Amino acid sequence: MTGAGPQWNVIDLDADGHLLRPGGRGRVTADDVPEHLEQRLGLREDTTDIFLYVHGWRTSAERAEADARRLFSLVESVWDEQPGAYPRIDGFRPQFVCVRWPSADRRLPLDYRTVRDRTASMSVDGQVPRILGAVLGYFNDHRDMPEPGPDVLAGSYGQYLHCVGHSFGSRFLLHGILEATERLARGGPDTLAWDWGDSAYPWTLDSLTLFQAALPADAFAREPYGAILGPSVLNAPVAMTYSPSDTALGFYHRRSEKQNAVGHLGATAPAGQIGRLPVHGVGTPYVFPEGKRLVNIDATELFVEGNRVTGGAHSDFYRPESAHLLLSLADAAR
Repeated sequence: MTGAGPQWNVIDLDADGHLLRPGGRGRVTADDVPEHLEQRLGLREDTTDIFLYVHGWRTSAERAEADARRLFSLVESVWDEQPGAYPRIDGFRPQFVCVRWPSADRRLPLDYRTVRDRTASMSVDGQVPRILGAVLGYFNDHRDMPEPGPDVLAGSYGQYLHCVGHSFGSRFLLHGILEATERLARGGPDTLAWDWGDSAYPWTLDSLTLFQAALPADAFAREPYGAILGPSVLNAPVAMTYSPSDTALGFYHRRSEKQNAVGHLGATAPAGQIGRLPVHGVGTPYVFPEGKRLVNIDATELFVEGNRVTGGAHSDFYRPESAHLLLSLADAAR
């Protein structure tokens, strides 16, 4: 990287999805949300890419930040090793944001259903969509909107926004995107990036990566998540890793949802919207399938480590190959 190092930010949510003040000192009132985000998420002028990360199941606040730093340190390292592998990224000066929420339960390891229900409550009846929608809206309002570069798609200008979710954090992000779609349907710039930009929406989200998503395999064929495939602020495919070694999303998810999860065997519907790629080694460039809104990333041979009783390979994605995927998606967005 060039210039100053990356900027790190952490924001916290309570069990109802309300924003918390630093150190958990009470909720941020609705009227104070804009000022709070301004103080916590100040956007540097030289930032090129903003990454918003939401962690998953059974993660303490301390571990959530440590995991985010671990993943994005890999992103920095892979970029430093091979910046030429991402030719559309003209310099790389990231800002990283970690969203923390209460995802751990005392009844380990069989607390999957409890945390699943808490996720649903925070997302459907709680404040998570409104808050994440506000965060997306903050960056949309404050960043230099990406503009199309020349016809070769090189040298495009602007600040790019990427969302990264793990496990149940994937559900939070999807609800936040749907909320942002409701809030921000007020025109937007043309681009030469992904094929799904819609003139009714701002170009708000430039990539979405879900590591081991705790979603039913057919989630995108029904509401609420099916709406992601229609016109929305998401102008990118949904890239989703999966591994059969992830027992949290096989055994535990199957007991609760009566089917495997996306992170166990991949998304299954709607079939016409699904592309499939193997997870690539750091030295192998990605060519993403054209015309597919959902891309299953097969990590069967890579995400394999972990105790089967406590979730198997559910958290085995902190690898250079994952960083390469994130950088490749950021490159393709330009």
